[in-house]
Amino acid sequence: MNSVMGIIPAAGTGLRMQSVEEKPYIAIGGRSILAHTLAVFEACPAVDGYVVVVEPSRVASCRAHLDDAGSPHPKLAEVVAGGSTRQESVYRGLMALDEGTASVLIHDAARPCVDQGALEASVLGGARHGAVISATPATDTMKIIRDGVVEATADRSVLWRAQTPQTFEYRILRAAHERAREEGYVGTDDAELVERAGYVVRVLEGSPDNIKVTTAEDLEIAERILRRQGRI
Repeated sequence: MNSVMGIIPAAGTGLRMQSVEEKPYIAIGGRSILAHTLAVFEACPAVDGYVVVVEPSRVASCRAHLDDAGSPHPKLAEVVAGGSTRQESVYRGLMALDEGTASVLIHDAARPCVDQGALEASVLGGARHGAVISATPATDTMKIIRDGVVEATADRSVLWRAQTPQTFEYRILRAAHERAREEGYVGTDDAELVERAGYVVRVLEGSPDNIKVTTAEDLEIAERILRRQGRI
């Protein structure tokens, strides 16, 4: 089996947006953030299928939401109950995939402005290098601060902002997660686990449009981007 499967963590709470709705289900232009993200996966020929990982209490309601979303999701393999951390949720999504899966593309549901080209480039890069992330170069001056005092100014030329999608060979990603679990280590993203396991992670330059929706202001920005992309 040489399939490319996606894992889409979708368990955000939306607390920073003061929303009564969980973040993946907040609407932008009449369509939920999650539905916008899944539409890109459905349209991308480089991705064979995907699982969505949600809060355990939202498995049934997520399925119902997608059934009512107004468009089919034939590539959706499963809605998986997540864990207490993003890392645990991704691991549970990974365990839901066939062990013969060739590559795994991980993308946050909260990045609905990703385009098909970014997914295709990530899949191609993952097949070529084994492990790739999307990232954008830092443009601000970056300070290292401890206890409210500037300790140093970082070299901006070597700093990048990590995004998703991130694509890994299945065997690499699983080995990295298993090692982290054995050692009780919790990282900030999957690439960090892969790095710790001794693998080289390549970088693909991402797009500033591929924002993560976190605040109410981000919702407004995402709506403008999606309208510019012709998606709403």
